[in-house]
Amino acid sequence: MSRRAEDRGPKRERSRLLFQMAALLVLHGASDSFAQTTADTQKPAPSKEQPVEEIVVTGFRAGVLAPSPSAFTSRIEFDDYQGERTSVTELLSEQVGVQVRRFGGPGDPAEVSIRGSTGAQVVVKLDGVRMNSVLTGGTDVSQLCLGLLEGAEITRGGDPIRAGDGSIGGSISFQTRRPSPETVNRVEVSGGAFGTWEADVQRSGQAGPVEYGVGYCGFVSDGDYRFARPEIQNPSVPSTPRPDLIRINNHRSRQSGNLSLGTDIGPGHLRFQDYLTYTSHGVPGLDSGDGPLGGQNPFAHAWSTHNLARLVYSVDDLGGWGNGFEGSLHHRYQRFAFDDPGVTATDTPRSILTEVQTLGADLENHWNFEIWNSSLDWTVIGDFRRDMLTDANAPDRARNLGGLATEIEAGWLEDRIILVPGVRLEWVEGFGETWLPTLGLVLAPLPWLRIKGNLQKTFRAPSFDELYLPDQGFIRGNPNLQPERAQNADAGVVARVSQLGPFSDLRLEGGVFLQEVDDSILWVNVSPRTIEPFNTGRAQVRGYEISLSFAWTRFFSVTANHTGQDAILESTGRPLPGRAQSESLVRVRVGEKGRWKLIGEMNRTGKIPVSPSGAILLPERIVWSASAALNCAEVFPAGWRPPVEALWLYATLNNISDIAVRDALFFPQPGRNGYLGAQITW
Repeated sequence: MSRRAEDRGPKRERSRLLFQMAALLVLHGASDSFAQTTADTQKPAPSKEQPVEEIVVTGFRAGVLAPSPSAFTSRIEFDDYQGERTSVTELLSEQVGVQVRRFGGPGDPAEVSIRGSTGAQVVVKLDGVRMNSVLTGGTDVSQLCLGLLEGAEITRGGDPIRAGDGSIGGSISFQTRRPSPETVNRVEVSGGAFGTWEADVQRSGQAGPVEYGVGYCGFVSDGDYRFARPEIQNPSVPSTPRPDLIRINNHRSRQSGNLSLGTDIGPGHLRFQDYLTYTSHGVPGLDSGDGPLGGQNPFAHAWSTHNLARLVYSVDDLGGWGNGFEGSLHHRYQRFAFDDPGVTATDTPRSILTEVQTLGADLENHWNFEIWNSSLDWTVIGDFRRDMLTDANAPDRARNLGGLATEIEAGWLEDRIILVPGVRLEWVEGFGETWLPTLGLVLAPLPWLRIKGNLQKTFRAPSFDELYLPDQGFIRGNPNLQPERAQNADAGVVARVSQLGPFSDLRLEGGVFLQEVDDSILWVNVSPRTIEPFNTGRAQVRGYEISLSFAWTRFFSVTANHTGQDAILESTGRPLPGRAQSESLVRVRVGEKGRWKLIGEMNRTGKIPVSPSGAILLPERIVWSASAALNCAEVFPAGWRPPVEALWLYATLNNISDIAVRDALFFPQPGRNGYLGAQITW
């Protein structure tokens, strides 16, 4: 073992000790706040009004769908999952049309696919700033801490008008927690399997004319779970059972923080937002070999720093100059370091150091007016950014990108008919200009029913790695790549009913989609030992999605969805690797909202092709999970309640049946695992 590898053990222990000390300090501060408010809580409670008899009337009451464009969207409010030990990765994977490819256990990398896309074909933003890697084009969503976020908006299908380059599959927009006029404090601590601990602390409020929000999130894990070797379905090769292994060199530490400051200036509001993440982790690599380690690397290590900063000014009403203006400047910095001294004496040591920066500006303005018995909402969007790459082992690279888009939402007959045409001019240095037209249609024959469809063109320029990755013997880039150009079409129905007999909040959505990508970019073998990206021709994804949610009394609710898809490369007729053929979710909640809840979940994933030929498949699987939570601030008698707004205690058990789980061929995930935690808000 190298000296560097030996030194990491004490460093990890010190990191964990500091983490635990920080958590204790936070809890100590919370207890001081509790003591200060005890006197108020001991005051006699005011007399309550006499209870009123409650009469329940069942029948049909139509729900009203909020006005929206024709896009198929999902909104996740993260506070809906208070008292549950979950993550951004898990919540995204539960959404209809969304698949998440995980490359390991807690905190390990994960990328998002929407409607059969690659990770690079989904634009991910945080507070309006792109998170997609300039190197790979994809986004590691495991870097986001759930406790620092307020919500996420998912657009399924292309999103060229607002997301621009790269949004062939769709887009995801995350928002950090917004400051509030009243002071709000929140602390959450959880721990469990594989030496995994996580804590987040947030505070928001107002100091004079400035509103503020600040948060910290820490995560550590040994990641030393036992896993089964891959069970590969290949008719031509009989499977050979192999003994289980332990995931080694998989320790991980992540520290994140966010800051938000805002104040009114002139007719508008000025806000500064910053999100910083630092990670340090082992890189065990693939379990594709034999021997006691199964090909895992016990020494490789990586470090990364990622910072997103944005300054935005918004005005609600500029008179004739606009009814909703927003202008912003942003900066993104990413630093990645990797060191691998080699496993054997014959291995060549490798060291990587890259830095990426992006400077950008965005403008958006809206006008609302009526003409020819039609209500119009006109939007104009402009954006520009410059990506800059510095690599210790390769020439520096830089690229300018920009776009100008406009969209009109026109409604007739009290918005029973809505037409949404739009167009974007996309420009990428080295690839010229591309026009991306869009057309959406919404029909609302009833207040609770909406029929909608979309036609779009989308575009993705190759990433820096795809173009310029230095030849490392087993992998290299291809500077002759052409951009991916796609055509998207979808249609579906959305129904929402507030009351139907004993059921309430009933929502049903179903749709079909078609995506054709010209010049699809895939990494392919150019020799037995080398892979390189190529434009492989047209790829097609056809599929359908359906989702249902409802409540039955205030003690029971169900959410379910299913996505089926067929993703093929047209030149060969073979499936595109890495896309599950289907996914299903059923989530059942029993309990009184805000007081206690029992959660049961079933996640079913269909077969996943993992080879270009389609002959090698990961098998279908069903994963069961459960959790229980109690809000002590609500269930205890008035005189015994803690002086806080909420005090959740919870327990979670994942993968109850302890089955082998993989989204990628040689990246195992853990079996059964459990966690305990507490969340306090005051």
